[in-house]
Order: sequence, then structure tokens, then C-alpha cells
Amino acid sequence: MTRSVFTRYTVLVLMIGFTVHLTGLLFITDGSTYTTISNLSLFLPALLLCIVDARLRQSLMQKRYWPVLLMLAFSLLIALLNPGSSTSAFSQFKTVLYVTLYLGTVHILVREGLLEKSLTFAFAVAGLFAIAGLVIHFVQQDQNIFFTGGRLYNLGYGDYANFRNPIIAALYYGFFGIYGFHLLLTKPCGTWLRVFYMACVAGLSLYLFCTLSRAVWLGYGLAICTSVVFQHTPRTRKWLYLTGALFLVAVAWLWPVIVDQQSRGFSLRDLIWAGWLSRIEEFWLFGAGAGSNFDICVLETQCYNQVHNLFLQFFYEFGVVGAALLLLAVIHVFICAVDRKTWINPIGSAGFPLLIFGIVTAMFDYHTVFNRPGVYWIVFWLPIGIILSQRFLPGPASCKEAVDAH
Repeated sequence: MTRSVFTRYTVLVLMIGFTVHLTGLLFITDGSTYTTISNLSLFLPALLLCIVDARLRQSLMQKRYWPVLLMLAFSLLIALLNPGSSTSAFSQFKTVLYVTLYLGTVHILVREGLLEKSLTFAFAVAGLFAIAGLVIHFVQQDQNIFFTGGRLYNLGYGDYANFRNPIIAALYYGFFGIYGFHLLLTKPCGTWLRVFYMACVAGLSLYLFCTLSRAVWLGYGLAICTSVVFQHTPRTRKWLYLTGALFLVAVAWLWPVIVDQQSRGFSLRDLIWAGWLSRIEEFWLFGAGAGSNFDICVLETQCYNQVHNLFLQFFYEFGVVGAALLLLAVIHVFICAVDRKTWINPIGSAGFPLLIFGIVTAMFDYHTVFNRPGVYWIVFWLPIGIILSQRFLPGPASCKEAVDAH
């Protein structure tokens, strides 16, 4: 009985910690404070639950997690054996442990029916911050944010919601915009709540536009289209028509800015990728080592320390075997995501469009998922955790698993 009470209390702390992890990026202005809070309220409770909850340990060891765990284990092996690694084996072990605990957190919150509550609350907070950011920049600071070509990445008030990079801001707000759109299509709710959700999605979408992060635009559009295709029902048709009409109005209004973005081309990414390819013989077999920077200068003036592509950077650090394991893990999760047998839990169907968003943006906008927990983890590991945590019905599908019942 004592253990049961302890488990319930720890799960409650874990839910609070995970919610703070999602929303704290907006209102916790010090990175060290954010990390400390995440360690105490998220990763420590997750570790305790992994120790005392046998069902959680068994779930994380089931076959559907194997490709991800294999990829994580290989990254640790490279950090240990490759002398070129900038990340020590101990640091990589901590990262691998944190990722495993993160996946375990998602699993147990799904099992307890708490993840949807946490995500929905975070979506509402993110939507309100996005709306506030647009208003502050447009009104208080007298900026014509939609047509000046400036890129938003902060709230505009103090250091709150300051992502310090428009791409990171776009990834964060885009993630919750997709989740909010999924709510509109799948959750029956009252008129006023639906209007509130629509306002939040509109605010998130407009803020995303103002970041001028074109690859995130692409990932956002593909994820929204995925939701539309897979959730198109007679009940949602009127909302889809309304969304389509609003989208056409927005495109017509903002068309000059959209056309102007063509002049930016690939923002030197094509030259960076060509440089990566020209040096592939240096690292293709064993990799340059865990945490190694890909240092390159293009046009003799622009220098970078990463490839601006998660898959190419992973290839660079961990070699062809590491890249193959990453692809295997992503393909495995993708196959599980498209299997409608995994959509028993309402949160299950949200994983697929969020995964699409994470994969598309990984090819252009972020290069690592082994950094400190933050936006990249939300965009990449959270959809993977959602998908792998779902129950699987009996059947011939490749991802069929028997999962512990409540």
C-alpha cells in the first residue's frame, strides 16, 4: 500500500515536472535554473519510477523500443571507443540515460492518462504566449512584423520566451500549433473552448510565419496535411473548410513576403552539404566521434560547426553504422505511427503528424538530439515516445505488441 501511494505521488510530481519542461522554456529565463528544475521534477521522479515500477521497466524493454535503444547504445560505444569523440563516455552515458528516462516518462504518463492533459495545457500556454508576442511586437514596439522581413524569436517583454534564434522559436511554436490543430479535429468540445483552441492555433501559426523559417513552414504544412488526411470525418469537415478559407486569405495577404523568401535560396545549406560530401572519406566508416563539430567555411566568410541536418551530422559523428541505426529507428517508429491499431488512446493519433514535423525539420533546421533537454527533445523524442508508448491490438502488423493494461 505504501509503495502504491509513493508511486501515485511520484507520478503526480512527474506530470508537473513534464509540464514545466514543456512550458518552462517560456517563463524560466535562466538556462541553469531550467535544467535544475527539469532534473529534480522530471528526471529524478522518472528514475525512481523505473526502479520501483516493474511494468515500466518491462515496457521499455519490449521489442518496439529496441531500435531506439540500439541506436542509443551504439552512440555510447562510439563515445567510449572513438578517440576523436569530443563527448566523454560518461557524458554520453548520462545523455543516453536521460533519453531513456524521457521515453519512460512519456510512456508512464500515457499509461496513466496524463500526457494529453499536460500537452493540452502546454499548448494553451504556448498559444497565449504566441498571441502576446505578436501583440507586443506589433503594438507596443510599433513593428510591422508581417511585412518588414524581421524575424521574431522572443516575446518582446524582458527575457521571457526568448529562444534567441528564430528557428528554435519556430520549432517550439510549430510543434504546439500542430498539436492544437489535432485537438480541433479530434476532440469534441464546447463552442467557446473550440474558439479558444482556434485562436491559439491562429496565434501559433502567425508567430511561426513571422520567424521566416521556411523549412519549419514546410514541416508544419506537411504535418497539418497529414492530420487532415488521417482525421477527415464528416464531423470535422466544416472546420476543415473554415481552415482552408482562412489559409487562402492569409496566403493572399502575406503573398509578397512569401515570394520574397525565394531570394534566400537554401541559405548556404547546399554548400555545407556539398562540403560534407566532399569529406565523407574521412569519417564514413567509424565517424569523427561523438559530439564532434563539423567545422566548415563557405564563401570564405561564413563558418559553421554543424551540418544543419540531423541525419548528416549523425553520420559525421557516428559513421555509417550509426546513421543506419538512426534511420532504422526512425523508419520503425514511422511504421508504428501509420498503423491505426496504435490509435486506441486518443493521444496516439497525434504522434504521426508530430513525427512528420520532427523528421522534415531535422533535415534542415537542427543537428543534434543529444544536447540538453529543450526544444529539440520536444520536437524529436516526444513524438517518438508518444508513438512507442501506445497499445497495439492483435493483428498481423509489424509493430504488434501486447502492452500492459491499466
